[in-house]
Amino acid sequence: MWSEREAQARKTGGAATLGGDGSPWTWTVLAWVALLVVIVVSFAPAVPVIWGDTPSFVESAFRTLEAAQPTVAGGRDPGYPALLAVTFAFGGDLGTVVRLQQAAWIILMLALAATAQAATRNASGLVPIILVATYPGLLLFRNVVTSELLFAVFLNLAMAGLLVATCVGRTARCYAVAAAVLCAALAACFRSQGVLVPIVAVLVGASLARPDTSARVAVVAVSVTAALGLLAAGSRFAASASDQASVVFVPKTLFCNHLNIVLASDAARREIVSAAGARADATMLRLAADFAAEPDRWPMLGFFGDACFFDTALDRDVAGDTGNAVSAAAGYRRIFLAAVRDRPLAYARKFVRQMAYGAVVAWPPYGLDPAIPVSTDDVPHVFDIMTRHGRAAQPIDLQGGPVRIGLLSDLPGISVHLYRALSTAFVIAVMVWTVTAVRRRRPGFLTRAGIVIVMWAASIATAAAAHTLDVWRYLVPSVPMVGLLLSLFAVELAETIASLRRG
Repeated sequence: MWSEREAQARKTGGAATLGGDGSPWTWTVLAWVALLVVIVVSFAPAVPVIWGDTPSFVESAFRTLEAAQPTVAGGRDPGYPALLAVTFAFGGDLGTVVRLQQAAWIILMLALAATAQAATRNASGLVPIILVATYPGLLLFRNVVTSELLFAVFLNLAMAGLLVATCVGRTARCYAVAAAVLCAALAACFRSQGVLVPIVAVLVGASLARPDTSARVAVVAVSVTAALGLLAAGSRFAASASDQASVVFVPKTLFCNHLNIVLASDAARREIVSAAGARADATMLRLAADFAAEPDRWPMLGFFGDACFFDTALDRDVAGDTGNAVSAAAGYRRIFLAAVRDRPLAYARKFVRQMAYGAVVAWPPYGLDPAIPVSTDDVPHVFDIMTRHGRAAQPIDLQGGPVRIGLLSDLPGISVHLYRALSTAFVIAVMVWTVTAVRRRRPGFLTRAGIVIVMWAASIATAAAAHTLDVWRYLVPSVPMVGLLLSLFAVELAETIASLRRG
């Protein structure tokens, strides 16, 4: 069933007008020119910026290169180290990686704009995408040597593929779904917190494609098989852990980021006492101190989970008699599960609160400093890692001075109010979509906006369940999705107002 916009576009053979002046292509060309200008103006030099996660990624890359298989250190996911390893193998350096990230960002912006154009058939649908291209929180990650930008690229390309599938014929729809499933699997390889994304992409894609011939079934089946192969070979589940931090990373993250529930659970406390033995009193005192450290650092969580995570003595205490990393990981997992079973409502409240926080700040004013901050403490670590693995690099080459983000980051007062307003618009759009779904009206808008909302939820649900959304960068990958939802919502709202006026 076609919406009024789609029916009009089919009759006129083009896009719906922006201002009703009979010149739709004029507005479309102007919107694309504005987007290209923003991309060009926001371009930054290919200077690698070192952050706290960079040393672990670089170390993982060299170990992957030497072992010829995905190998991680410091609890990192294997996708980004694999990219670094391939870059190093072909003679590239961290500057080459930054150029790849900048190219990926440009591809993402153009793909999102094309998707907005196809889904809305209206030049005004490009306006939120132009704002995405100016968003400092996304621009920041083009130069930082970390996996955030590339995770965002594959995550949002997967969502864009599903949206394109709603705008094309059956055969092309199967290929669009296949591409979306592969991108979703790649996203999960870059960050395991996106593990729900390929699952949702397969389910949504299957409902969209509904292949009715053997050839179409084969296309979808091959993509799902390839996605499973990618996850089996390149995700955290397939990577070899080369240090203790990687072995304990996931279960210790679950334990530490739910420390309030663990300490409130009698069952979990008994597990801790049983594992720690004679050290039980000292362990409980240290956990209480970790819980009390920097309570305002992560306001929604209520405590600073990293205080617990970097408490290495805890690994020995929960490991029992063996004292090795595998036993520590098993101990953390056992204690966390005991706490969740004992306090399921507390865990559910934490999850709902984090998801609500994610919705409210879905477009957070993050990265508004005029220049990208550099972790100067980690520059020597990266230098030592590269030297140890036979890669000559000077500390100044790794830091390169501050890199200006530019554009709206130079106007923080305007930028904060703008993006908070857009977050509010996102929440309103979700509410409108919910009412539309209940009333079963406007199926085109319902399907397309539903894809964006479901993929957005899948992208942060694992973080809300296992980590914390108080760190705003965990929401940055959802930002382009917010732009597309606002594109759909703005055009649908304009058409509704126009229909009311005609009526």
